[in-house]
Amino acid sequence: MKRRHLFTAFCLTVLMQPAIMAQSPWKASDYKPEPYRKVMVLAKITDMGARQQLEDRTVKLLTDKGIIAIAAYSHIKQSRVASREAFLAIADSLQVDALLVYSVNGAEKQVKNTATLSVGVGVGMYGGYAGASVPIAGGAKMVTIVKLTVDFFNRASKDEQWSMQLGGSLEDGTDKLAYTFAKTTVKAMMQDKLFVSK
Repeated sequence: MKRRHLFTAFCLTVLMQPAIMAQSPWKASDYKPEPYRKVMVLAKITDMGARQQLEDRTVKLLTDKGIIAIAAYSHIKQSRVASREAFLAIADSLQVDALLVYSVNGAEKQVKNTATLSVGVGVGMYGGYAGASVPIAGGAKMVTIVKLTVDFFNRASKDEQWSMQLGGSLEDGTDKLAYTFAKTTVKAMMQDKLFVSK
């Protein structure tokens, strides 16, 4: 009986975590970590609330690891920068040496089957009993899966130095998904040793 309770608790813990899919990151073979003054985090997302959530959570997690980071939305007001040179001028004024960019690859609706929870309903009279099971929760429902690419750039190269594909469900809202994307990204960046250890 105790084993059953432990298994149920484990399943509930797993089911409460937002589902996220991440492919193994790619890193340039000649990449060498540098002591970046600041890393700017830019989420190329049209929904401003979701953009702020993703940028802010990534900045917070990088800062917790000792990396100085800033959110792009609070420092770059225009929606487009005319050229690389124009962006570098902005980056110079902010002392930014590296850029982490989230780009949306698409979103698709998928059917998700959830466990069905049933309640037994019975009617008894004169010692007889008729019963049936009535579903009260679960079944199939539509969920939106968002796919992102996250790329890391620095001044030493015009091409990305590190990249990873992410995907996750919007079922629990953008705030929870933003945190999960940020946590997965920062963890992978630290494992790949993108920063000079302090």
